[in-house]
Amino acid sequence: MRKLATIRKVDEIRSIEDADAIELAVFGGWQVVVKKAQEIKPEMLVVYCEIDSVFPEQQQFEFLRQDKFRLRTKKFRGALSQGIVFKIDEVLIVGNYVEGEDVTGILGITLYEPPIPAAISGEVAGAYPGSVPKTDEERVQNLDIETFSGMSFFVTEKLDGTSCSYIFDEAGLHVCGRNWEFCETPDQTFWKLARHYDIEEKLRDYHARTGSYLALQGEVVGYGIQSNIYGLKGQDIFIFNIFDITRQRYLPVAAYRTILDNFALKGVPVVAENFPTGGFDHARFLEYAEGKSFLNPQAEREGVVFRSIDETRSNQGKISFKAISNKYLLKHGG
Repeated sequence: MRKLATIRKVDEIRSIEDADAIELAVFGGWQVVVKKAQEIKPEMLVVYCEIDSVFPEQQQFEFLRQDKFRLRTKKFRGALSQGIVFKIDEVLIVGNYVEGEDVTGILGITLYEPPIPAAISGEVAGAYPGSVPKTDEERVQNLDIETFSGMSFFVTEKLDGTSCSYIFDEAGLHVCGRNWEFCETPDQTFWKLARHYDIEEKLRDYHARTGSYLALQGEVVGYGIQSNIYGLKGQDIFIFNIFDITRQRYLPVAAYRTILDNFALKGVPVVAENFPTGGFDHARFLEYAEGKSFLNPQAEREGVVFRSIDETRSNQGKISFKAISNKYLLKHGG
């Protein structure tokens, strides 16, 4: 489960111009507007809850009802604010909490999931298979960027749609969304795309040639999905990951692109082939995330995804993370 609420140490407190009652608390790449009356101080351990946290409908969180108990990106007096900060004793019982401790479950917080579009919904066959990682990248604000300083990355556009995984194993083809596998029906969008691109036959042939089972993971975008910011007619899928189930490894960039060519599938738009990150701090990553979409130059892109070019020993073969455009979040209420 994603760590939405954690114990954090306040890095610094920044003033906000012309603001007498509020200030900024900074944690890594995140900044949150807090009331001065809270008396949040540098080095203090606090509870930090990220955007897209959904709180339980309890009296202590009643002040969030106007936002349907979901945390979104906002601005106060011109200052960007992402999340919420509590003193530990405001929301947790007395205890010995340590920096980095996950308190998401204790607070009953869940991750906001966009409603499933009508075209995507269908008869559920079961839960998402456990043999393949789910499609979710860590936000750059949560990372110690010094750990990959000097590395070069393959950068792609993060598309705003709904995730889909085509998983082929000894039982056949599993067609899945983020959390569920869907039964085959004539109108279910993921299955229509699978038939259109002959996904099952291509994955079956790959296994016969190599001995490896694969999972294709991509973003489905288009008409009826989210707000269709790209203005597309119909729906299509853009692949962003290929996972070797047999080896339990993500394929490196070169192999990923070769398979896309061989399977005649579209990949997510490429922003940079070999991007050096030396000298980048959190702010520069977030600035780089902003820009126009390759699918529609009139639309702001949601952000970018960075992934290591070569296979790594750790993290099932890749280092990857996302930077979401704050301009996009403010415009679309994220």
